[in-house]
Parts: sequence; structure tokens; C-alpha cells
Amino acid sequence: MNLEQSVLGVDIGGSSIKFCLLDSGEIVSNERVEYSNGKEPPAIVQMIHEQCRKWSFDGSIGIGFPGKIAKNTIVDAPNLGKAWNGYNLIEDFTRRKVGIINDADAAALAMAQQVEGWEGKDILCLTLGTGIGSAWLKQGELLAGTEYGRTVHPELGCTLEQWASVRTMNDQKLAIDEWALRLCTILNFLSSKYNPDLFLLSGGITEDAHAWLSTVQDNVAIPVLVSEHGEFTGSVGAAKLVLV
Repeated sequence: MNLEQSVLGVDIGGSSIKFCLLDSGEIVSNERVEYSNGKEPPAIVQMIHEQCRKWSFDGSIGIGFPGKIAKNTIVDAPNLGKAWNGYNLIEDFTRRKVGIINDADAAALAMAQQVEGWEGKDILCLTLGTGIGSAWLKQGELLAGTEYGRTVHPELGCTLEQWASVRTMNDQKLAIDEWALRLCTILNFLSSKYNPDLFLLSGGITEDAHAWLSTVQDNVAIPVLVSEHGEFTGSVGAAKLVLV
């Protein structure tokens, strides 16, 4: 492995962390690690250090985080707990080059080039998981920090992620077709409100897209595509954040 061109992507999620090691821009290893000691900062920092030791990795790290980020500091993390509010995760990795970005923004970085002509399109990227993250690829530029999953739907009386996140599907024991129709509801709402050219979806649920994607595509007027990187989309994008 070329240590000068290898980077580690870390996607911190609501239920697990996905790690992806890129060498010269190519994926050489990936792994999902479930939480076992809680989700507070010391536990997650320890998990990252342990993965670095496991892969004998001592290079740059890109981190995708499920919350608002301002000047490398975490503003909030609704799916991880209040202990993260105001936390500077980069300070825990002082010997390395580290970048941090919202997890949905990281996913958008990973998915951008899979759409032909993406530089001339307005693409709304959504990450489906414990919550629903969002990011724009507008005319070839990443527009970060949208957090549309927290938007309250005017008719449903709840946020978009409360209506159609994967956690909601699991908590309410929704059938996959029922969940897919809920997803259509929020995609149509976002399409009407923001007029994207297409949707790009990521998250672990996209690895089972054969079970639900046709339902979504039949009920949403604009194209709906899923990530080529499956559940590791966020970690691939996080790695690209620090790729030289």
C-alpha cells in the first residue's frame, strides 16, 4: 500500500461506524463496526483509533458526522446525544491530517461522478438511515449544511426523518412497500419545494434497493438513483475529503 496516497474514511452513523481505506483513490478495505460501549465521544474516538491499529494505518482521516458542523466543531448530533454539542473531534487526532464534514455531504462527494453530466445538474442527495441527511450537488458544486431531514412536513405534522427514516421503519415495523410509499411522500415534497433534476440516495437500505426502488421510481416524477457504494458511501466520501 502506498502510505503517501492512502486515506481512511470514517462514517459515524446512528447505529454503527463504517470504515473505508482508499489507496491511490481505490477502495482496498472496508468494515462496519457496531457500537458496543455507547456513542459518546470517548467511545467513538477509541473505535477509530482501534480501526487504525487493526489496519496499521497512520495517515490522513476524513470523518463524516451525523450532525451540524461549524469550523470543525460539532454543533449538535441529534442521533448521538448531547455530549457531542460543541465537541471538536479533530483535536483527538493531533498527529494526523483530519477533516470533518456532515455525513450527507460526505455521501454526496462519493456519489457525484456516478451521474453522467452531473456538473450541469442540480442533484439532491439524501442519506437514509437513523435520520435523513441531505446535500446538494448544484452545477458541479457541493452545497453543504442543508439538513432537510429536520424539516417539518406541513401536512404530516412531523419531520421528514420522523416520517420516513429507516429507524422509523424499524421502530414502527413498517413493511418495505409501506416505507417506500412514505419515502415517495417526502421525495415529492422536496421535489415540489426545491425542483431538483434528480435524487441520489445512499445508506445501508440502498443495498436492498431491488426490494423497493421500483416502487419509488414509479411514484416520483423525476429520476431516483441509488449510490454505487452501498452502505460505505459516506466513508468513501469522507476519505475523498482528505485525498491528495
